[in-house]
Amino acid sequence: FWMWMYGETHLKPIHSFHKTTIDSIDTKNGTTVQFDNGTTFDADMIIMATGYKQSFPFLSDVIKQEHRDEYNKQSCGGGGGGGNLNNKRHELDEDFLPSEHFIINKRRPRLAFIGFVRPNVGAIPPMSELQVMWWLCNLRGQVKRLSSAPTGQNASYMVLGRKYPYGVDYGNYMHRVAEDIDAAPTLSSLLQSSKRNKHPWKALYTYCQGQAHIPLFRLRGPFASKMCWDVTTNELWDVCVRRGAAENIGLLSVTIVSFWMNLAACLLECVWCLCCGRRPSFFTRYG
Repeated sequence: FWMWMYGETHLKPIHSFHKTTIDSIDTKNGTTVQFDNGTTFDADMIIMATGYKQSFPFLSDVIKQEHRDEYNKQSCGGGGGGGNLNNKRHELDEDFLPSEHFIINKRRPRLAFIGFVRPNVGAIPPMSELQVMWWLCNLRGQVKRLSSAPTGQNASYMVLGRKYPYGVDYGNYMHRVAEDIDAAPTLSSLLQSSKRNKHPWKALYTYCQGQAHIPLFRLRGPFASKMCWDVTTNELWDVCVRRGAAENIGLLSVTIVSFWMNLAACLLECVWCLCCGRRPSFFTRYG
């Protein structure tokens, strides 16, 4: 239907060879392709999705062992999926990543691993940019990590049932990393009108209904920039508005429902703490 709708019925069908090993390809007449098993196809293009092996042969065995020991330590401690030792990726003898947000090892703060986490939805480049910001702040002693915050495989941003041992929730990961350097947006900072923020409601709506874009994490903190305020209230705002009324109403409805669900949870916690004689805690950080 879609091929007919977009006038692409003349295109050749797409053949998938999932998990198929091809040793050689013999191309004849420019478009006829014959594989080593004798199968012949008429194709315009062949895409080889080979993937890659995560390996750091230039690192010393001592550093690799430190990462491996930290991973095993987290796995024994339980938590958010750290016990996934039989993961297919590590069966291929892939090297491990450090424990601190998969960026650094505490013993070697100057050695950073940028861009190796795998988001469930989202792009790796903006995550890499925020990782660099975190790394620079860590070198300056400006990272404020919670002493009780879980690290690595036990962090809250780990994706459950993930295919890779470093699969993370995009938005959750970005906010946890940004919180360490005091760069995560807050309601008060977004709604505060100033020379930088001339359109506070635009900034708030863009943050609530948009994605975890890097400019949002440069509205405050050590890398704050007026240019990022302008990008948020203009370019990113326009992207949100252009999605159309139906999608914006749907997303806004989800936000409102989420607000009432969280409010109900807060009331239940107040009642529970009142019965138990404890003090409720709201707006607290978590790992």
